[in-house]
Amino acid sequence: MSRINNLRTSGFLSVLISFLIALILLSTLSLIPITDAQSSVALYYFYGEDCPHCSDITALIEELEASYPELEVHTFEITSNTTNSELFNAFIRAYNPPAVDIPAVFIGNKSLIGYKLTKEKLEHEIAWCVQNKCPDPLSLIEGKEEYNVPPLTLLIGTGLLEGIINLCGFAVLIVLLASLLIANSKIQVLSVGLVFIASTLATRLLIGLGVLEFYLVSGMNPVARTIVILMIVSAGIINIMDFWRDKATLAIPSSLKPTLRKLASYASLPGALLLGFLATLVGLPCTGYLYLKSILDIAVVPSKTVFYLLLYNLFYALPLVVILAIIYKGASPEDIEAWRKGKRRSMKLIAGLVMLALGTAMLFGFV
Repeated sequence: MSRINNLRTSGFLSVLISFLIALILLSTLSLIPITDAQSSVALYYFYGEDCPHCSDITALIEELEASYPELEVHTFEITSNTTNSELFNAFIRAYNPPAVDIPAVFIGNKSLIGYKLTKEKLEHEIAWCVQNKCPDPLSLIEGKEEYNVPPLTLLIGTGLLEGIINLCGFAVLIVLLASLLIANSKIQVLSVGLVFIASTLATRLLIGLGVLEFYLVSGMNPVARTIVILMIVSAGIINIMDFWRDKATLAIPSSLKPTLRKLASYASLPGALLLGFLATLVGLPCTGYLYLKSILDIAVVPSKTVFYLLLYNLFYALPLVVILAIIYKGASPEDIEAWRKGKRRSMKLIAGLVMLALGTAMLFGFV
């Protein structure tokens, strides 16, 4: 009996010891890194259905995805999907690439954009991330999505401010309406005035879209920002000096004023259309520096550029609409012009201080 008990005890101990040995081995194995297994490499790819270059890159990424099993590709079409477009904007704000275009790939800390996205560069980044631990690009944009988006209040406020201190545009509109009141009805005043304002608005939109396209595709965003800062600070200093000297350095060139007056004297719808176009172009030195700064801000939101530009310019045109309404209601253009000239120095000082403060804030990265 004792022998049987000893056998049972020894059998139990053998099983227990075997179990403990197996447990220790499993625990030890769990601490050994599995060298063959590699962490996944996240790649975010943005493209457009109407982008010819994108189709080549799509095929390339599919090829690389087959060659690198650890590659985890996230694909987003942005031309017809607002959510994907917003995500693309978030990546652009986080990575701040020198140019904004598609196709675009974000992998680790790198962004490959447009024609800089080549097979050699992409394969190099993938291989590097396979061998090294790269962050998931999505983790880099978390918490950053809204930091660089131009606040609507700032955008609207800047547009309205530029419109208020836009003495050049005021002067041309007042001359136009004064010519109309000599021999035409108030209905004619209203229609021609609205055509002038609409022409001004359309011209500024075209200018904004052109400058914006240059910002986005030139790869000169940092350089462009520096140039805008220098222009705004210089314009601010000049306006403050003009306040003390009672001059108007940043104004419509004197050589062009007779042409604009002659065009205004025709007091017709085609004349107002052309006058709005020309007056906007030659009047850019007055306050256009604020517009350039706002375009630079709008450039960080490619999917909403048209909306933001339109919103900005609508508020820019609002003071012109107010002047038109006041004259339509019976105020004399001469009285409005006298008020404009009386406030010209004060407007120069306000414009100068605003531009100087804005340029300084941009220089130190506050805006």
